[in-house]
Amino acid sequence: MKYRLEVDVGNSFCKWRIRAGQDVVVADRVSTHQLTGLFSAAAQYAIETAQVCSVASAGHNAKLVQEIASVWAVRVDFFKVQSRCAGLTNSYTDFSKMGADRWLAAIGAKHKYPDRELCVVDCGSAINVEFVSKEAVHTGGFIMPGLLMMQRALLHNTEQVDAMHNDLSIVPGINTGENVSHGCLYMMLALVEKLARQMQERDGQLLVAGGDAGALMALLDSPEIIWEKNLVLDGFAFLQKTDMA
Repeated sequence: MKYRLEVDVGNSFCKWRIRAGQDVVVADRVSTHQLTGLFSAAAQYAIETAQVCSVASAGHNAKLVQEIASVWAVRVDFFKVQSRCAGLTNSYTDFSKMGADRWLAAIGAKHKYPDRELCVVDCGSAINVEFVSKEAVHTGGFIMPGLLMMQRALLHNTEQVDAMHNDLSIVPGINTGENVSHGCLYMMLALVEKLARQMQERDGQLLVAGGDAGALMALLDSPEIIWEKNLVLDGFAFLQKTDMA
């Protein structure tokens, strides 16, 4: 049995899994700041390849490599953004400035839905929106504050707002903390619903991903929206060796 390690290192969380063919044999998610002993429970799987997509700091990347080396004697390959990769063309004038997670999510989306115009909304620390044409061209996107980042910005910059609520509701709040929490979630929901309408008009497909996607899906009543729980990790399956560094 051939095993491979796939890792998605974000600003807040590190998601990883070990696959054998198409089957996931073990998976986990931890804080990016808590990588020590990350793979200790998976030592019994003799992985042959380790692939990483990271937007974290050099220090976190070095720590991750150290953790992999402490369990397996394999080379660690980091995914790199290119002007063209896995059949997808990048829209950036300087593609090296694009986040690797955004690019890999777009690749995964296009290969999973090859005949559709796509919009990918990744709701993590930041909200990343990617547009991919039917012709496999990444045509652009948006970057906005994520749910927690929006709440923290209000708490930091407004003296009268001094409490954060984490309940996932969009009913009008009856205190300032609820006003902030519910209002930020409402904004994110409105964004997704507007993008969903645009995709419907174009006969396209809207995908949501990221850590806050579950909160959105619980409030959306649009069955045409698809929740992709591991879109960045799924993108690894469509890469060639030249796409890794």
